[in-house]
Amino acid sequence: MTNAKILLSVAAVGAALICPACGPDDPTYNVNLDATDNASTEIPYYPTKPPSDENPADGFAPAGYKLVWSDEFSDRSSLARNWYFEEGATGWGNNELQYYCPGGVYAANGQRTAEVVDGELHITAYKVTPSEASQNASYVSTRMNTTRGWKYGYVEMRAKLPKEGGTWPAFWMLLKDGPSWVGDGGGELDIMEWVGNEPEKVHFSCHSKNVTAGTGNFYTDPADGQKYSYSKGTEITNPSDDYHCFGMEWTHEYIKGYLDGVEYYYAPNPIPSATDVAWWPFDQEYYIKLNLAIGGSWGGTVDPAFTSATFAVDWVRVYQK
Repeated sequence: MTNAKILLSVAAVGAALICPACGPDDPTYNVNLDATDNASTEIPYYPTKPPSDENPADGFAPAGYKLVWSDEFSDRSSLARNWYFEEGATGWGNNELQYYCPGGVYAANGQRTAEVVDGELHITAYKVTPSEASQNASYVSTRMNTTRGWKYGYVEMRAKLPKEGGTWPAFWMLLKDGPSWVGDGGGELDIMEWVGNEPEKVHFSCHSKNVTAGTGNFYTDPADGQKYSYSKGTEITNPSDDYHCFGMEWTHEYIKGYLDGVEYYYAPNPIPSATDVAWWPFDQEYYIKLNLAIGGSWGGTVDPAFTSATFAVDWVRVYQK
């Protein structure tokens, strides 16, 4: 969740345009490139719809992929087995307001900021009285990471998002062995980011050192010269009341982002014949991160009536060929 995401300039545009190759109900998206990125035109990108017989509860793994890892959150033991927890109230580079609790438990009162409830992971943020226990933060929450990593595959989460203003849940990946900061060449894959102050939009981002906010660069398809941004948003309906599936297909050649099986983000490897981590650091192992941030540069103003908020994750799955 990089500080630069507040500069997000990519919008999804749907009903006004129809792709000749798509059916009348297929959404059509345009990448809106602002002047800071040295572009003055909109580049069309046409996603595909999932088969009509897909069961949303089962996810939308593409054909040819097999499940290699998952956490179905059937009992609390999986939290210790599959994840480790970060700690601190540093602002995390985004001026965030929460303290992340070690082990998913706020030591001052025993509140669980990560808990398995009825087959779901509940990451819950609470408003607290600032104290030494919260490192003087006014909110406590969880940021948790998988103990292992993967290279390539289809990665998906089924979840419901919180309702409260100021919440900022994320499902993302960072380099397992190497720099974590994009500016150092680490890369970042944000499969799902959403903020409670903009509930109708969800975002996918694919950050490399050379293609991120402020660089003015794009992922350029070596085959046809088409350009694609580092980030993109799309409309989401009832994210706090209904479950949605957030997915990513990740290969050497491209990265695609999905909402409920519908592809809305695409990034081609601009130099597939060479290794250049500044442009494409994604040919390495990455691990999964789940967190619920409060406030910050993108989370924004926290609802004055905020007492708690929950990010409910049904499952997280990794598929590979």
